[in-house]
Amino acid sequence: GSNYLCAVLNSHPEILCHHEIFNPHVVGVARHLQISGFQLGTIEERDREPVSFLQRVWQTGMGHRCIGFKLCWRQHEVAFRTVLADRGVRKIVLKRRNRVKTFVSLLRARQTGEWVLYDDAAIALQNVRIHVDYPELLSNIEFNEQYYAEIEFTLAQTGQTSLTLFYEDLLAEPALVRGLEFLGVSPLDPASLQGCTRKLAPRSLRDVVSNFDELSSALQGSPLEDELHSLEL
Repeated sequence: GSNYLCAVLNSHPEILCHHEIFNPHVVGVARHLQISGFQLGTIEERDREPVSFLQRVWQTGMGHRCIGFKLCWRQHEVAFRTVLADRGVRKIVLKRRNRVKTFVSLLRARQTGEWVLYDDAAIALQNVRIHVDYPELLSNIEFNEQYYAEIEFTLAQTGQTSLTLFYEDLLAEPALVRGLEFLGVSPLDPASLQGCTRKLAPRSLRDVVSNFDELSSALQGSPLEDELHSLEL
């Protein structure tokens, strides 16, 4: 969902939204800039002086009023702490309600190497089956809950206003309207904002999870049981 959100935001003329600029393996600038060969700097420069690199990001707006990027799962602790504490940076906190599908998506991406698929990609989706380990699922859920709790606690303690969006709502106009209002950019018809990513897996986890019945038995009677059987996005 984060790649889709980046693409949607980049379709607004006042917004420049990079991807994972603190990814350990790449400085992930906005996709349309990747195609043009644009660079913010090298991995070595970024990791040597992360705070200075952040300033370079904010100052390289290329004519856009609103400049941002996405941070995933404690990417680069110094950058994470600096951005989290900076009251001048507006934070959109992106979550997914379905915790089981969150974990399955992670496993699928790790197994296939497909973290994002764009509309113009030539490759076909793979019919991949994923084995879900019950203890690992619970551990992943706990990790995510602690991660988001830390972010929300820090924002509350420092008196910052943030916007929480949910993966399941990203295709709905109200979520996009709230996002633009929160960022303080000019309002646009949400229909004019275009994402360019494809969903990587079917709605039903029965089509993806190889040990679906076993996992269903383990989750029986818990809130996660409904999430496993959900046909929502």
